[in-house]
Order: sequence, then C-alpha cells, then structure tokens
Amino acid sequence: MSVQIVTTTPTRRSPVEVESNQGLRCDSLLLRPLGYADEPAFLEALERSREPLRRWIPLEGKNESASDYFHQQVQKAIEGDSSNTACRRAIFLNDNTFVGMVNIIKIERGMEWTAEANWWIDSKHAGKGLGTKAVQALLDHAFADMPIGLGLHQVRAMICLDNPASVRIAERLGFKNSGHTDLLEINEALVMHHEFTRWSF
Repeated sequence: MSVQIVTTTPTRRSPVEVESNQGLRCDSLLLRPLGYADEPAFLEALERSREPLRRWIPLEGKNESASDYFHQQVQKAIEGDSSNTACRRAIFLNDNTFVGMVNIIKIERGMEWTAEANWWIDSKHAGKGLGTKAVQALLDHAFADMPIGLGLHQVRAMICLDNPASVRIAERLGFKNSGHTDLLEINEALVMHHEFTRWSF
C-alpha cells in the first residue's frame, strides 16, 4: 500500500509515495529506514566518502569502529520513528544501490513545528542531482499534513559555506540563509555552520 503526497511547486516532479514499510518513493529513488543488512554497502560508501565527510558530519569516535557507527545510525532511525522525534532515511536507487543518507532530526512540536535536516551522498554518486531529489522528497514528507506526513512548519539546515554541494542543494530547494551561525563540534573540531531555513508556505 502507498499514499501519494502531491505538492504544488513551480517545477514539475513526481509525487512522493509513502509506502507501508515507512519508505518514500520518488522518481528513481527509494528512501527507507536503514536496516542491518545494509551494513556492507553503508560502510563501503562511508569509507569512500570519509575525507570530504569528516569535516561536516560527526563520524565514529576514538574508541568506536565504523561498524559501531553504522549500528548507532540504525538504532537512531528506530528510536526516531518510535518517538516521532526524527525521520532518518537511507537513499537507494531502484536497483537497491545505496546512495547516502537524508535525515529530519530534532523534531519539536509547540507553537510552531520545527526540525533540522541533514544529508550526505556517497562520493561515487555525487554530482548527479540525487541529493537534491532525496532532500526534496523528505521535505515533501516533512511538510505534508499528519498523519501521512510530519506536519512541520519549518525545517532548518546547518551548513558550512565551504560545503558548496550542500549549499547548492539547500538553495535549489528554497532554503534561505537566515544569517544565524553556530560553532558545532564535528569530529573533535569546532566548525562554523550557517543556518539555512525553509518554511512550509
């Protein structure tokens, strides 16, 4: 069973289909929770992309292995879905090739319903527009009304300006640089991040 989320935007694109297994399907991509069977593909992509990723994404700690890091991501996905505080999805092509991760985290529901987005793409698949498609699909889900979507009003993304690929994705999808900055600890280094914000309206 699947439910289509149809959004009205200036550009034509396929609707996002929400599948009964918590997957999201759009165009050539499937976004679904990371499973333990995905470990070999995840670790291969992580190792291949480690150098560019380590400046922008927290990876495994000093006493942790890459496998430990993978298992943490699986658990975080399970816990986020269970508590409705996050929606972490692995990105796959239709042939089940692992492409990367796209996440909605820190979901807060008060006067406004807000969250934070982050993503990474396997360096082998960079530059093909897959990151833009995946982030757009998860945003469509995030902004769709409950119970089909997450019902969010605002999603922010903390991005380093020296990460031009992520800046381009954010700008293509309507995120605006709010002017706010924050020093975030990434792999034992303080890195300046700029807040980009996208509203549902």
